[in-house]
Amino acid sequence: MTSRISRRRFGQLAAGLAASIPLATPSILSAQGADTVRMGWFNTTTVSAQIAHVLMRTDIAARNGLSMEMIQLAASPAITEALVSNACDVGTLSDFAAVTTMAIGAPVMTVASQARFRSAILTTKKSGITDLAGLKGKQVYGTFGITAFQNAQEAVIKAGLVPGKDITFVNVGPAEIADAVGAQRIDAFFTYDPFVSFFENAGLAQVISENPTPVIVLSVNNKFFQNKPDVLKRFLLANSQALFFASQNQDLVNGWFRSLEPAKNIPLEVLQKASSYDPAWNAKKFTDVRVALSPEQIAKIELLGKWGAEVELLPRVPDVPKFINTSIASAVDAEAAAQGFDPATVKILG
Repeated sequence: MTSRISRRRFGQLAAGLAASIPLATPSILSAQGADTVRMGWFNTTTVSAQIAHVLMRTDIAARNGLSMEMIQLAASPAITEALVSNACDVGTLSDFAAVTTMAIGAPVMTVASQARFRSAILTTKKSGITDLAGLKGKQVYGTFGITAFQNAQEAVIKAGLVPGKDITFVNVGPAEIADAVGAQRIDAFFTYDPFVSFFENAGLAQVISENPTPVIVLSVNNKFFQNKPDVLKRFLLANSQALFFASQNQDLVNGWFRSLEPAKNIPLEVLQKASSYDPAWNAKKFTDVRVALSPEQIAKIELLGKWGAEVELLPRVPDVPKFINTSIASAVDAEAAAQGFDPATVKILG
């Protein structure tokens, strides 16, 4: 099915509506005697945003003794600022955004994996390019400073192409990409889901290389990490339960996702396809959901740090192990495996 969303509206979506809604009114779910957790999140990242909606709209937080203050922000930079300034306790960041906080020595600790997403190199239909070899001599457009840029450079190098010699990467914003692809003015570009799935679904481009390993992490302000480890543990357990509930109630939760801007503009089939690249979206049992970052994910974050410094997107190579702590998340995974969780017992609020 071809989407009917306009290029202008998609450009607004891709830009995260950063200019028009940098901060949405917080949604506060209170529970008597509960510990408050202020969570920064954004409503275009698949699976991660579905989890946020479950935390807002069900009793999962309350049954873990939590009162959630959900602060909807435009994208990772705004959440990073909120974490650094202690305006929120926990936030959802792309892996490269988390690396950026590490490189500047921000008072932020990355504590868990929340969701996986896909990045890709795509070529427009008019280009006639169907593989990476066809990119030789071409320009590849995309936004520098995101995980998809590193993934794209890594892919072309593995294909035997030399950036700056065989191909040229050009830095442009998401809205400009949306307009250029819609008008078929460019041959190739890189981006991430749900935008990859959107361009495929709209019949405007095809994927010639994809990477399903990028991760949305949960990062916390250091004060929260140091002073409230028990609250953090209960939050991470609630996050796991919310993810499993979402995986078992996809139609319901996708409807919640699409009820708020800017995600109202994401066609349902695009949302579902993009979400499916996270293995947890297809979870069969609660133990299929894990919040601890794996050694492979941590190694990838270290690679992003080294790459970011090499291409001068970061001021220095970050000391990644100093800014990642998986101990609480690992304890949550062990506890979840022992206790289990039945999503059928969850109550929907209001």
